[in-house]
Amino acid sequence: MIIQTHTHRVAVNAFLINKNTFLLLKRAQEPLIWGPPGGKMMVDEDPVMGLKREVHEETGLDIMVFQPVTTWFGHFNDLALLSIDYLCTCTSKSITLSDEHIDFRWLSIENLRNHQELYFSSVLGFKLSDYEL
Repeated sequence: MIIQTHTHRVAVNAFLINKNTFLLLKRAQEPLIWGPPGGKMMVDEDPVMGLKREVHEETGLDIMVFQPVTTWFGHFNDLALLSIDYLCTCTSKSITLSDEHIDFRWLSIENLRNHQELYFSSVLGFKLSDYEL
């Protein structure tokens, strides 16, 4: 009998671009940080389908997923987490935030460069260079 043990959870995030701006959401729960839409995968869920599900649940947006642009591995809430971050565009425009988030902003690279301290946190590993790819 093979006993399977899991070494970590997998999450996906959308670096969602629209008219040279990226969508960032502010979390409603601690840590109250800004980050791209996304979240943890369900068991045996396809990453692209999971990303579409997460973005729609959090924002009401439908997206087109292009390709992975970066990965991150670290710990969040005492959980080993591997995150796959994809470049995406939205195919719908109206945002309806879920209860998981309290604010959103579409920000250009220049906005992000000028206000890094507001939008990036080492807690989840998002950094300006991720968006400059």
